[in-house]
Amino acid sequence: MGVRPATEGTETDTNRTMGRAKIRRQLRAAALPGAVMAAVAVGVAMAAAAKPSVTLRGSPASMEHQYEVARSEDFTFAATPAAVADLVAKERLVRIEGGADYTLHQVSYPFARPEVRTLVEELSAKYRAACGEPLVVTSLTRPKSEQPGNAHELSVHPAGMAVDFRISKSPKCVKWFEKTLLAMEGRELLDATRERNPPHFHVAVFPGVYAAYAATRKTSSPPPASPTAIQPERWPRQQPAEAAAPAGARSQASEPVEAPEQAGVVLAAGIIGVLALFVLWLIRRIRRMV
Repeated sequence: MGVRPATEGTETDTNRTMGRAKIRRQLRAAALPGAVMAAVAVGVAMAAAAKPSVTLRGSPASMEHQYEVARSEDFTFAATPAAVADLVAKERLVRIEGGADYTLHQVSYPFARPEVRTLVEELSAKYRAACGEPLVVTSLTRPKSEQPGNAHELSVHPAGMAVDFRISKSPKCVKWFEKTLLAMEGRELLDATRERNPPHFHVAVFPGVYAAYAATRKTSSPPPASPTAIQPERWPRQQPAEAAAPAGARSQASEPVEAPEQAGVVLAAGIIGVLALFVLWLIRRIRRMV
């Protein structure tokens, strides 16, 4: 009475042994894919750290960053034409008149932040030397009341820190211009987007960083490129400690331009650390089951 057959206990032990063996096989099967996924993730993270993603496609995050820079600089977003005139009277905005290297086309308000004018003058001189044609500016400061219907709600045109350029009909000039903008964006001097409707290059200049960069260029300006050699401008790395930022410039002017690369390295290190802990946990689980 109540005595369990010997065969029942044997079967139970056998089932347990088989269950453990099955678990071990599953863990071993999962170890290889897990290791492969970890290696791929580490490779992607290291690639991102070595070469930050910089494009001309634009994104909501890009617009948010431009807007945050304008707010951190305490810039006024002109709501009406009268507000634009007030910023001009207070010398917050300066006139951009055009010249041999660039022209203005249907620009209603030919005014912008001083750093934007510096960018236009320096960039257009190099562009004309490389391409043999002047740059064409199609928009500068725009009050909120006169923003086009497709303008982003975070547009910095009302703040006077953006400029739009016409896209050249020359593929070689477009290639030069895009590479130059990407090089400057990679150093956080500006944020550029190639817009489709209407076609143009939108460039938001980061005044604090660009002012410090421009100051270092005054003492050592490279000779202009040959008109026959279409090469992207090689923008030297900024030395913020050697140049004082203008009054009101935010602390970004004193930050190293390699910030995106440093952020990528930190991200890669974090991912590698998490993956290493996962691999160690997996190995311990396998050893215990074996």
